[in-house]
Amino acid sequence: MPAASYNINAEQGTKWTLYLEYQTSGGTAIDLAPYNAQMQVRPSATSSNIILSFAGSTASSSVTGGGSTGYYASGTTGVAATGGIVLNASTAGVVGTTGGIYISADAGALSNALSGEHRYDLELINDMGSGLDDITRLVEGEFKIQSEITK
Repeated sequence: MPAASYNINAEQGTKWTLYLEYQTSGGTAIDLAPYNAQMQVRPSATSSNIILSFAGSTASSSVTGGGSTGYYASGTTGVAATGGIVLNASTAGVVGTTGGIYISADAGALSNALSGEHRYDLELINDMGSGLDDITRLVEGEFKIQSEITK
């Protein structure tokens, strides 16, 4: 099944959150406990530069931004911030709601994010053992970051 399409608007210098529910076609929530998640925002789908990188599971979450340049190159280290992806989460980001996906970044991460129209996708990864991963692309689209005027 192809990834769903959803466009995101965020603003520099503010906290950003997104809540999704992963369900079967019949509306039953899917348990995300065996999964890890990752999401990257890049200037384009083919760019090696990363503006924001989110990761998480039911046990931990993280978000990395580009620092003063607004991006970092793939294979290098960006600047850690507060936020990330929480799986089986409530709308408040607390683990306990089957199928819930809570994604967030603090104002610091977005203060340094490059403004403009970018691309993103969100993937769920299920480690099948022996180095095999089952990867599901859930959603993709435009990630627009509006410039902060007052700093």
